[in-house]
Amino acid sequence: MTSLPQFNYQVIGPENAPVLTFIPGIGNDLHFWEKHAQLMSSNFRVITFDPWGHNQSPLPPEPCSFLRILEGVIRLWDHLGVQQSDVVGLGFGGSMSLALGLHFPERVKRIVACCCRPRQPDNRHDFWRQRRDIARREGLTELGNMTVDRWLSEEFRQTHPEVDQQLRNMIHRTTVEGYCAYVEAFIEMDFSQQLEQIKQPTLLLAAEYDHGGGPVEDMQAMATQLPHAKIAVIQGSGHICNFEAPEQVSQYLTQFLTQASVDTALLA
Repeated sequence: MTSLPQFNYQVIGPENAPVLTFIPGIGNDLHFWEKHAQLMSSNFRVITFDPWGHNQSPLPPEPCSFLRILEGVIRLWDHLGVQQSDVVGLGFGGSMSLALGLHFPERVKRIVACCCRPRQPDNRHDFWRQRRDIARREGLTELGNMTVDRWLSEEFRQTHPEVDQQLRNMIHRTTVEGYCAYVEAFIEMDFSQQLEQIKQPTLLLAAEYDHGGGPVEDMQAMATQLPHAKIAVIQGSGHICNFEAPEQVSQYLTQFLTQASVDTALLA
């Protein structure tokens, strides 16, 4: 593996516990999964980190391909002496979690992938190119506001202003270089024809009102192609389900990752 810059990271939980890594997505940092990382740290050695060019991580390498971003996670695990980890991610982070299981099967034990796809549909490529171009032209302040407006419903933003501001601040801490590099990797990503090669036990979490990041019907279709996958639908939530429905997400994470078997009655 070529030399890559190291992610800024945080590790919490018992030293000898099994490892769980939360994989951040575009415009996210190590605070994105903070509440769930704290919850899971009673049973796991939990790793959270900033993507390249996000928050306190260094700028991304050039070129910054999808595979190089995956290799960055492996380099972090090597640095920390981690041989194997469970992985959890949402959006691009969910796609990365699945791809880590595909490309580095010996390093990934179990996968929880939320609101994601194995590739961006052709009609979404222009959407992401437009976002990249806005970032390059205008920076991330207004783009960050536009993004959170899409992530959260108006009703949720009004009743949870602290969550609204937290997510805006997170994107505003992202550099243009980091955002654009990850967007281009997202557009490039395509492992849709290799899903059957992902052998790890996998829990897919879809969100009832997610119509862009990983619609329920798309995730249900993906579940049929994964050999060892179960799927659950987070009720009453849009794309950012770990913030809009944290209790439901906590229930599924705890059950899937800490119990020997998953209660199928809870799964769609």
